[in-house]
Formats: sequence, structure tokens, C-alpha cells
Amino acid sequence: MDRELEQHKQSEVEYLEVELQQQRGMLWLLGEIMKEAVNISSFKQLMAILTDMLMGVMGVTTCYLWIKHKDDYKVYFRSVELQNDFREIRTLDIPMILRDLHGSYTFGKEEIVSPLIDCINIPLSRLAVPLKDFNDNSIFGALVLEHEQPNFFTDNTIAFFETLTIFISINAQNSRLLQSVSMESQTDPLTGTYNRRHLEKALDKIYIAKTVMTVAVMDTDNFKQINDALGHLKGDMVLKAISQLAKGSVKEYGGEVVRYGGDEFVILIPVPIDEAIHILEEFRRVVYYIQLTYDIDMPVTVTLGACSYPDMVDDPHLAVRAADNALIRGKTKGKNRVVLAIEEDISQSKMGVLNE
Repeated sequence: MDRELEQHKQSEVEYLEVELQQQRGMLWLLGEIMKEAVNISSFKQLMAILTDMLMGVMGVTTCYLWIKHKDDYKVYFRSVELQNDFREIRTLDIPMILRDLHGSYTFGKEEIVSPLIDCINIPLSRLAVPLKDFNDNSIFGALVLEHEQPNFFTDNTIAFFETLTIFISINAQNSRLLQSVSMESQTDPLTGTYNRRHLEKALDKIYIAKTVMTVAVMDTDNFKQINDALGHLKGDMVLKAISQLAKGSVKEYGGEVVRYGGDEFVILIPVPIDEAIHILEEFRRVVYYIQLTYDIDMPVTVTLGACSYPDMVDDPHLAVRAADNALIRGKTKGKNRVVLAIEEDISQSKMGVLNE
């Protein structure tokens, strides 16, 4: 009897030693993840490192993270079945089995009847932990871990992942807040278009990537007279209407609209110039039907100058200058037209750079 009691106590000691070692490992892992977070600039990078650590240290075979955005979800995941590659996809919804999570949930073997993503096999163990917004206690996503062995997740590992989701939730919320602040700093508050700060970054990216880009500079014709006749409030409404039409005209092509200053805008369309000219002409014609100035018999019209990178100039910044020069020529020709940059406009733009 004493022998059996001694063996039982020895087994308990060994079990507690394993538990203690596991807890130490989890605390070490949490500390490493937190240290990595200090030096990482994006939430996606953090998730790439986090999923890699979970796979390596915790031994899970698949790790998913669902994060809700405005109208859809982003899914970050990594799996041994995908050679441990880190992947990111967008999906319109979260799986039904995760939709009503209010706390951590370990799925029984009989409950795991399908994969969460088609390219992953059905596991034998699955743990899901919700991500909470601590401002209103709402759920905005889930961390899901899977393993090919049954009953893989213990009370210790569940407690660890519950702690980890607090860290992930805080970082996700901070990331979205920083993204929102960044967007605000690059957005014109009146029109909702991008501002010049964004334009400089966009032009640099275009240059580095050698992206085909048509650049147009647009100016509202007779804007001072509209302001003088109707007041600045109505003038602001005209600018908003024009900018919204411009955004709508280029949206399907992946284009962007930037308020360059006053009533002047820059339009970026990632298509060749011959295709872009048709888009700009259609936009110019539609502007005429803005009804905000009908009572003073002064229709809203715009003049646009256009240039293309890299087939017309070797720098997208020069394309803006050349398009602006073409715009000036368009104004002298009678306004309400789209004018393509010519060699004179391009030469003047290069001279302007040399003189700065």
C-alpha cells in the first residue's frame, strides 16, 4: 500500500513538474512576443511573428486570427500543411461556429466536422478564443488554434491563450487607431480626398514600382466668380461635388484624387494615357450637370492637363508639373477641356526643377 501511495505521489510530482515547465515556457513566450511588438511597425508583421512562435513553441499545427474591419474580415493564418507559410486573406464573414463566441471554447472531436479554410485538413483538436473590444466589451474577432492530436489543449494552454488574446486585442485596436490617425493626416477635411502629404508618398511609390500612371491636374473654371456670387459656403459645396464626381470616375480603375490646393486637384489613374483621356473627358462632361450654380446662370466646368509616366516623362513628380503646365495652356485656350502635355510643357517642368 505504501508502495502504491509513493508511486502515486511520484506521479503527481512529475505531473506538477511538467505543468510548471509548461507554464514557464508560456511565460517566456509571452515575454518574447511583447518584446518583438516594441520593434514592429505593423500589426500584420506582429501577427506573422506571433503565429510563427505559437507554431514553434506551443506545437500547434494551425493558427488563425480573424479581425473584423468595416464590412469584412481579415484572416491571418499559418499551418504546417502550408509549409508554415504566413498568409493573409479577406473574407466577407467569420465562420458560423465562431460567430457567437463569448468566451474561450474547446471543440469536442464530434464538433469538428469541417475545416475553417478549405486548404486546411480537418483537425482533431480546436480551441477558439474571442477578441474583445475593451471599450464596449464587444467581440471583433477570434484566435483559433488547431492540432492533429485529440485533446491537445489543457487548462494551462487555454489560460495562456486567453491572456494572449488580451495582448492581441489591445494591439489590434491600437493598430486601427493609428491607421485612422494616419489616414486623417493624409486626408483633406473639406472634400475627403487625399492631401499633398499623401500625394508625395504616392508619387514616390509610383517611381519605385515603375507603375504606369496618368497624372491629371484639374482646376475649377471661374471659381472666384462662383465664390463671389454665391458665397464661400456654396463654393465649398461645389468643390465637394466636383471631388466626389472625380473619385467616382476613377474608382473602378484604382485611381486616386488629391486636393492640390484651393480649387485645384490632382487625379492619378493607373492606366495608359490613351485610355485615361477618355475617362477624364467623360468626367469633364459630367461636371457640367452639377446644379449648385444654376440660379446664377454660371455652369460649373473644369479644365484638366494630363501627362503620363513613364512613357512621357521619367519621373511622376515631373508628370504633375507637366500636367499643370498643360492645364495653364488649356485655360488660355478657353477652359472646359482636357489638354495633353506636349514637349514644351515637359521641358518647362524640367527647367522648374533645375531652378529650385
